[in-house]
Amino acid sequence: MKPLPEQLARLKAYYEAKLFGQAELHAVREKVQTGRGEFVLLDARSRDAFLAGHIPGALSAPLDRAALVARLLPADREYVTYSWGHA
Repeated sequence: MKPLPEQLARLKAYYEAKLFGQAELHAVREKVQTGRGEFVLLDARSRDAFLAGHIPGALSAPLDRAALVARLLPADREYVTYSWGHA
């Protein structure tokens, strides 16, 4: 059975976003490892998970406190957020 044009469009958008996200992940990983990142790294996991271990230099910004954290962070900086995931 041949997919419908709408299905193909959704699949194309999904895989383009996935590829873009993976490219960004690799770029961030390299910048963190080399210390050349010009961004603030935010760990969106729970505070307990952050305290158990986190990427060096990351700040704790749990999702349940995201609104407060967003108000406190300067708007003129670039932020990269990470959480649990598969890499």
